[in-house]
Amino acid sequence: MAFYTMQGRTNYYISAGDGRPVLVLHGISNSGRAWAPQVPALMTAGYRAIVPDHAEHGASGTLSAPFGVKDMADDTEALIAQLSIDKFDLVGLSLGGMVALELALRHPQRVGRLIVVNSFDRTATPEFRAMAEGWARTFQQPHGPVLRLEQNWPSLVLPGFQETADGLRTRQVWHGVAASADGPSLAHVARGITNFDAADRIGGLAMPALFIAGELDRMSPPELSRALAERAPHGAYR
Repeated sequence: MAFYTMQGRTNYYISAGDGRPVLVLHGISNSGRAWAPQVPALMTAGYRAIVPDHAEHGASGTLSAPFGVKDMADDTEALIAQLSIDKFDLVGLSLGGMVALELALRHPQRVGRLIVVNSFDRTATPEFRAMAEGWARTFQQPHGPVLRLEQNWPSLVLPGFQETADGLRTRQVWHGVAASADGPSLAHVARGITNFDAADRIGGLAMPALFIAGELDRMSPPELSRALAERAPHGAYR
């Protein structure tokens, strides 16, 4: 079954492979399709890749009120319960990284390994709220999700990658995901994620935790991921 229900909402996921479970969590305004290149590699490496679409993303249902990181973690817990998974690994990018952090802190004995990519341990700041409000206002415009992707595409991938075959395929997939998104519903996500704060809990990450940052990422700069790795008891930075 590719769907599960949480508080009357229907969420979508895929599961591929039969090995050790690893949940792979995407960023805001994208979907699990963003991980398509990684899923075959995970399967080949002996993992069972579980790739959900967060609420209001991809094929999951829309929202009518602000929806935050802890809400998405609740959704993911419901999926884990439906799949009867006890122990699992976590990989999360940006928004997905915050959800992964929340889950790892809730279940330190169940999460075997954690990878957080270009993410945040705290969004409850005036700076992040102002940035997220800008996203929300863009999402609310006609075809807002596509507009935001087109505005941000040059900063999302390196110029040398953009014109390659893989780059063009990536843009087409992401553009299609944005075109099918509900802008006002995505605005509820942008506004809902601005109260996340795990800064004082990073020391509770009991598992090996790898923090990865893109060298040119301006939103989540490398020094943030490096600092998180230094504060995590078993952290590493790449």
